[in-house]
This record gives sequence, structure tokens and C-alpha cells, in this order.
Amino acid sequence: MYKRVINTKNRPHLLWFGLALACLAAAMHQPEPKPKPAVLAVSGYGLLGNRVLARMLRTLELPGKKPEYLDASTIEDSAMLLTARVKRDGYLMPELRVRLTLANGNEMTVNATNLINHPLPRPLRVKKAVFEIRKGLLYFYKDLRFEGLEALTQKEARSYFMETETLFHLEKSRIYTPEKFKLGLSNVKEVLERDGYHAATVTVQSVQRDDKTGAVTARVQVRQGPKYFVHSVKQEFLFEAPSQANRTNLIYPNLVFSRFWEQDYSLSLKTNAYAHGYPDVTVSVKTLRQQSVDDRVLMDLQATVKSGPKVRIGKVTFGGQKRTRPWLLSRRVRVKRGELLNPVQVEDGRVRLAELGIFNNVNVTYNPVSKHVRNVNYHLTEGKTLEFDLLFGWGSYELLRGGFEADLNNLWGLAHHVRIKAVQSFKSSSGEFVYTMPDLLGRDIDTFVNASGLRRQEINFTRLEYGGGVGLHKFFKPEATDFSLRYNFQILNALDLGAFPEVATEGVTNPAVGSITADIKLDRRDNPLYPRRGYKVFASVETATEYLAGDVNYERIEISPSWYHPLGGGRYLSLGLSHGVAISFGSAAQNLPFNKRFFPGGENSIRGYTEGEASPRNALGQLVGAETYTLASVELEQALTPKWSFVIFSDSLGFARHLDHYPFDTGLFSVGAGIRWRTLIGPVRLEYGYNLNPRPHDPSGTVQFALGFPF
Repeated sequence: MYKRVINTKNRPHLLWFGLALACLAAAMHQPEPKPKPAVLAVSGYGLLGNRVLARMLRTLELPGKKPEYLDASTIEDSAMLLTARVKRDGYLMPELRVRLTLANGNEMTVNATNLINHPLPRPLRVKKAVFEIRKGLLYFYKDLRFEGLEALTQKEARSYFMETETLFHLEKSRIYTPEKFKLGLSNVKEVLERDGYHAATVTVQSVQRDDKTGAVTARVQVRQGPKYFVHSVKQEFLFEAPSQANRTNLIYPNLVFSRFWEQDYSLSLKTNAYAHGYPDVTVSVKTLRQQSVDDRVLMDLQATVKSGPKVRIGKVTFGGQKRTRPWLLSRRVRVKRGELLNPVQVEDGRVRLAELGIFNNVNVTYNPVSKHVRNVNYHLTEGKTLEFDLLFGWGSYELLRGGFEADLNNLWGLAHHVRIKAVQSFKSSSGEFVYTMPDLLGRDIDTFVNASGLRRQEINFTRLEYGGGVGLHKFFKPEATDFSLRYNFQILNALDLGAFPEVATEGVTNPAVGSITADIKLDRRDNPLYPRRGYKVFASVETATEYLAGDVNYERIEISPSWYHPLGGGRYLSLGLSHGVAISFGSAAQNLPFNKRFFPGGENSIRGYTEGEASPRNALGQLVGAETYTLASVELEQALTPKWSFVIFSDSLGFARHLDHYPFDTGLFSVGAGIRWRTLIGPVRLEYGYNLNPRPHDPSGTVQFALGFPF
């Protein structure tokens, strides 16, 4: 046995030949380039409108797909969707052309209105499709009147057809379409029925459309009829179980009658039966007699309740989950084998599973085992484990803000949640980490561990804070109230004060703080982004002591109630009040951190000042913060159009540099006005606050630009 060795040193041509073969083999096995997806575009509907319509087509026609070619059915369906959408926006006679670039390079143009009678040829491979829209006339209500309507004013009735709560009634806020007109008629009839006009009719008297201007004149005939009231209800309860005797009750509600009242009344009877294990209960309501008295009709009704069989729960099963622990699901739904089957409790369990935030869908079904036993089956679809969002914002002081927020869901299959947030602006850098564990120490009680860091350039010092803690959170659903209790350990540094040694006497500039903080938030607003009615109360109490591993001893209390009320005509009144007090146990210079003093001012405070600029000043004019403050804000907002509004406001601030002068010894007052633009993420505000009594070194006023409601 022998081995022959080839000496490539003396035969260099062999080395080059082998290298060429290797390159050829690599070229032959190189993967083909990925084909480019087909292009779908919209033009003629405005820059933003084009993007919205194109996104709609990709979502409805091509969900999650990026095909290389579009087929004829996709083109035809897209043309139909676009035409319907444009008509829904009030352009009732649009023209839609479709320019197609085929796979072979040829081009063709078709009119969308001809596609119904002359569909595109099959098969068809389209590389690019551009939908060109010519909107045509915008149809709008020029005049809309109601004859015979007494229960509602003309303006109230028109509000179901168009926008009426604005100062300027633009054509785009008075859009007419046949579908919206029918919906408005139905809404007016429903309002009358809810108000007791059970026999009311709402019919079209005339509709005149001007195809030259788009103006529409409509007349609606309303016949209200008498108002109906429930005089008495005879309740009959028929039980299937022989151990329970049937019974009859008679009640006198003396309430306005409508089919909606009848539905609510029937549901209340069913709910009472559900609690006793009768999931198949039925309720039927019939009229025994009617009596007309003046312009009213008094009704005597009979409600028959048939209980059906009493049912108990067999098995409680869960399906569809892959990562979530079964015992967590069982504990969360609070529905057990052998209990009486109450559909309300079963539905409450479904809601509690959904509130974990780890499922995209939660459904429930029943599987009969016998006449008196049924299994309860929860069907689950788990959501994404990782969610990532980019953050963006703008404020007058910090200017541009940007960052990200990452959420890790359902860790360990226990519905644990991690949130990581980082934000950078021109004035600050911040980061936050929160780990949440639901139901760890009790029902509906979340336990969380958090860590945070902040470096922020204040108006006359640099705030550097970092630390972490642990706490509990509970939401009280009936009261719509959030409550949290947490322990925090922080390092609170106030930097860049070396040039101002007299400022340091106002508090400790680099303490370690161990504190317990209790937060409570009651929110009864109708909308968190655009509150128009209701109220909100937020309160926070922080207690720091050396016994909690800190260096200082103080208590810091803040409370912020606000109230919102519509005045009619697109006008809204908002009142806000904020009060804070920092109490040091012992000398403030040794126990109250400088960072815990109050520095009012800014777009969410007194708006005639920049961030922190409305705080007390020392003899040298330096801002040193307050130990107590009170801020009252009043706003009157007038809607100009559905998207734009005008606001006037007054901000009044009282503060005291030292607690000895509680509640305040100095007052600052600002008045101003601004405009607001309504967006999906909250109002964009441009406001100017004018200071009525500025101090030396104070500005005469400040322009504020921000996103979100001020209080």
C-alpha cells in the first residue's frame, strides 16, 4: 500500500485549475435572487389619503402576503373596494382608472366601472397596478329639516346625520351619502323609541341632489305618536324542578316603555335565574292591556319566566394554549367542577383570562354531558411573546423625544410580563425595567419589581436619579380605581450646583432614599385622550425614613383632581387642580432631597413659563424649588371643525419656598390661548401663555408646543 503525493509547487497550473473548478461550482450552486413583490399604489386622493387607501387594500386583499404577481380577481376586488370607500366619503360619482403593468412588460388601462360587465382576461399576471382616482363632486347637506318632531330639537336631530358641534360647518363635516342618510333615520327613530315613543315613524318626505354643486336638500316627516309607560308587570315564575313551587308577583315600575327597556328587564330576570343554576332560562313578555290617558299610553304587561333544568358544571377544560400553565388558567377563571352553572361567572372567567394580556382570543363553549351536567370549554389563542414599539413625542422644553418600548409576554408560561423602555430627548435620557407577576400574592393583585434611571437637564441643575423597588398593584373594577403600594430605594443626585453653593442649603443634593409610596387613581372620564365629560382624581403619598435604608426623612404628598363638562355647541369646560407638599422630619437642609422640591412650569403646568421656571427664586434670582404649591387651571375649548379647536385658558399658581408659609405666600398668574389638532394619539397643542405678574428674571410669556391633554 502506498500514497502518491502531488507536488503543486512544481506544477502551479494544477493549483489554478483546482481554484477555477471551485469557483465554477460555487457559481452553479448560488441561490437565485428573491423575486421582487408586485407593486400596488393609489393616486389622486391626496398624499395621506393615497397611503391610507393603499394600506387598506394590502390589509384586506393581501393580508400578510407579498406576491410576485397580482391576479385579475385581486385587481377587480380592489377596484370595487376603492370605489365603495370613495363613495362612503361623499364622492358619489367618482371615476377610477387602473393602469396595469403586466409580467411581459406590456401595459393596459381599464375603467373600473366597466369591470362588472367586462371583467379582466384570465389568466393575468400583473407586476404593477396603479389605481387613479378622480373624486368628482363632494355631496353635502345644504339643508335638512324635520317636520312633526317635538321630542328633539332640529339641531339634535341633525347631529345623527352630520357634525353639528363645531363653530364652522364645513362641507366635509356635512357629508351626504344614501347609506349615512338611512343610518341617520334609523338613529332618530331609535332615540324616539328609547324616549317612550313606541309607535314613532320616521319617513323620507323628499331628497333633492344638485349634481352641479353637490348640495343636498332633504325633508323628513316624523310622527311621534303617544308616549308609552309601563304601568304594571305580572311576573310568573315556572320552575322545572318539582321541589320548587311556581309563584306570581305583581310590580308597578311606572317607567318609560321601549323595546330596549324590555330587553334590559328580560336580561335582569335571566341574570337572577343564572345565579341559581338555570342557564337555559327563557323570558317572554306580552301585553295584557293598554289604556290611553291624555297623551300617554299605560301598559300592563306579563313576564313569564321558565327556568329550564338546573345544571351543574362537569369538567372545566382549556384548549389552544401552548406555553401557559394549566393550573394558572384554572385559578384565573374561578369556575370549578360541581358548582352551579352560572353563565355570568363563566363569562367573567373568560374576561379575566383576556385581562392577562397574553391571548389574542378567548372563547367559551359548553358540552352537555347530561340534562343536568355540562362541561365548560375555554378556547385560547396565545399572542406574541415579544412586542416592540417605537416611541415619539414633542414638548416645548425637551423638544424631540424618541425611544422604544419592548414587552416580553407570558414568561415561564405564568403570564409574567417584562417591559423595557428607553427614551432619549434633547434634555434627558431615561430607562425603565418592570417585571410583573399577576396573582402572585392574592386574587387580582399584581406583584412587580422595577428599576429605573434618569438623567435630565433641568433649568438650573442636572437631575440624576437611579434605583429600583418592589410593589403591589390592584385594580378595583366596580370603582374604576387603580391602587399601588411600593417600596423604592433610589439615589437622587442634583448635579452642577457647585457654582451656586447657596442653593444646596435648600435640601440634600446626593442622598440615598428608602421610601414607601402609595398611589391611587380614580378615572371616570369618558375618554382618556379627549376627555369631554367626567372626572379624574390622582393622589400619591411618599414616606421616606432612615429605617427604610435611606439617609433622609420626609413625606411628599400630591393630589390632582380634574373635571370635564360639555357646554353644547362644541364648547367644553375643563377644570384642573393640583396640590403638593413636601414635609421634612427635622431640618429640610438635611432631610429633604433637592430633587423632591417642586418646580412648576411648562406645557402641563402654568403655561406662561418654561419647564421648572415658575418655582421660587432666592435673593440672587436662582430657582430653588418650592416645598408646597397649588395650581388651578381653567380651560374653555371651542371646536372649529371636527379636527381643529380653539382654546382659552387661565393658570393660577401659588407656592411657598418654605413650609412655614403653607399653603403659599407667592402667586403667579397666566392667561392664554391656543389651537389644537385632533389626532389618533391625542391632541397636538400650540399655545401661548401670557404672564400677568412676572417677577424679575421671569419671561413675559411662553409658547408651548406639546402632545396630549394638559391635565
